[in-house]
Amino acid sequence: MTETFPPLTPNGLALTEIIGDIFAAPPNTLLIHACNCLGSWSAGIAAAFKKNYPAAFLVYEKHCRDSIPEDLIGTALMIPPWEKDDSKPKHYVGCLFTSKKYGKGRDSPEEILRSTKPAMEQLIKLVGEDGGVDGVRMCRINSGLFSVRWEDSREVLRGIEVEEGVNVASLTPCQNRPCHKGE
Repeated sequence: MTETFPPLTPNGLALTEIIGDIFAAPPNTLLIHACNCLGSWSAGIAAAFKKNYPAAFLVYEKHCRDSIPEDLIGTALMIPPWEKDDSKPKHYVGCLFTSKKYGKGRDSPEEILRSTKPAMEQLIKLVGEDGGVDGVRMCRINSGLFSVRWEDSREVLRGIEVEEGVNVASLTPCQNRPCHKGE
């Protein structure tokens, strides 16, 4: 099943939702997930990212360690393919810093939604600057352990303006839960 949600503005971001394994994306695809600012990928889809992309996790962890949460919230980190295992497709990993903490200390849904838009806008800029990303996929960001309704995050994303020439026409969140095999 595929469902498309058009952008809210003429230059806005469109979303196409499909059911599938996010990690089965073709090489050079950017895989996006929402992250905390403390350097932890210990649960949910983040744990699956850590398992599949351990080198990317180390980059993310160092980025968090070298920063303070207040400076990271509402920003993004795009990690190019770093994995040494040639049997796996080479994916970019996109981290949207939408909550300062995780677990019971996570930000409120309203704060997470406010952080989502600037984080995704920055990630889209990074995609445009890099030039090597061939596609973009993500799960239903914020809706797992951050406990934000996917419909609310989707509306925030659909309102984001995409600059001309940036090759991000649609995001492909997995519609099922879990978003990938093995979660």
